[in-house]
Amino acid sequence: MKTSKKIGLVGLTITIVLNLVALLMLKKASAEYFSDVWWSDWFPVYMVWLVFTIIGFASCCRQKSVDTNHNA
Repeated sequence: MKTSKKIGLVGLTITIVLNLVALLMLKKASAEYFSDVWWSDWFPVYMVWLVFTIIGFASCCRQKSVDTNHNA
């Protein structure tokens, strides 16, 4: 499940970069943080990548604890 962590972190990074580009370069109103349009356009994307990242970290920690207990 290390892949989930990598995918989540890359996805979050790309989303942040796209949001900043839209806000700073394109002057797109939907990129204004925590506006009504931002919540509908960007928040779901952040949540998807955050879930991937959390799953990746959780499975990584779980795998380490299982390996430790198994070897004892």
